[in-house]
Amino acid sequence: MALNKSEADRARSIHLFKKVSDASLPTLLKSASIRYFPARTVLFSEGDRASAIYTLIRGSVELFSEPNDRRSTITIMRTVRPFVLTSIVDDVNAMAARTLERSELLLVPLKVIHELIDKDPSFARAILYELADELRELIEDFKNHRLRTTIERLAEWMLRSDRDAGGTGHFVIPYGKRILASHLGMAPENLSRNLASLAPLGVAVRGRHVSLNDRAALAQFARLEAYPACMRSQETNPVNDRRI
Repeated sequence: MALNKSEADRARSIHLFKKVSDASLPTLLKSASIRYFPARTVLFSEGDRASAIYTLIRGSVELFSEPNDRRSTITIMRTVRPFVLTSIVDDVNAMAARTLERSELLLVPLKVIHELIDKDPSFARAILYELADELRELIEDFKNHRLRTTIERLAEWMLRSDRDAGGTGHFVIPYGKRILASHLGMAPENLSRNLASLAPLGVAVRGRHVSLNDRAALAQFARLEAYPACMRSQETNPVNDRRI
């Protein structure tokens, strides 16, 4: 079912699909769909045959792997962007995905994505940049896990979350602490201990509400010497506006 005008405008506003040429746009709009999913809906499972490219419009999505009864959160999607673009190459979902809250997503059939890549050079270039951006973020996460201890990773995550929330020193953990622990590569009980250990650095946690009362000390502990510069950049170019 083709998108209506309002939905088409929203699809066209997404960074990736801004690059679709006017000639190819009808192909996209007549095949894409915008769907709403309740919280904790599994969108696809790891190893499934991929049928569509999903783009998050509103809400949040957890990407995870669960081999041999061991579960690991790969990343949490909270910005407007497509995800698991590697399925374009082999038509297989390399990880599983589920919503963490009621979420709105744009779905484009994979065969249409392939068609657009083949006939629209500007879209093919945009896909290349999206893949490179996805890879860059995965590399940063990999380095973060390899080069920082679990408590340093928690400190870095807090500073990044504060930055994304506007840099006020106050933010709300946007999902359950069990998911946060999995995302940071630690057991839930270790997360609780690490939160308590950060109290001397001005970290106060009440439920899911976090206050950072000495961000400079926390940044030094997390080995983020460039944190103040990142904060100034955030004030003039919010990350949530980067892809819209």
